[in-house]
Amino acid sequence: MMRIRFSEAANDELNDAYAWFEQQQPGLGERFRNEVREAALRVARYPMLFPVELEDVRRYAMTRFPYTLRYVLRGDEVWFMTVSHQHRRPDYWVDRARQ
Repeated sequence: MMRIRFSEAANDELNDAYAWFEQQQPGLGERFRNEVREAALRVARYPMLFPVELEDVRRYAMTRFPYTLRYVLRGDEVWFMTVSHQHRRPDYWVDRARQ
């Protein structure tokens, strides 16, 4: 299994979403964080399974929460660049992919 790493921006997005869900209903933020953790582990096990979105950026669309994880493979590491809402600012992350 590949190593998992979240960019600082993706980590910030994860924490912001966690706080928002937790404010909506206590415990919901923790369920969201657990879903992200499970998604990251699934990607680390099967990194080539998920579709390419742009150049070498792949995406994993979560099902229980309206979020998408975007990632690239770097050696033995899966580097998550976004934890983004599926319906807000759809292409905001594209510049991150080109860095």
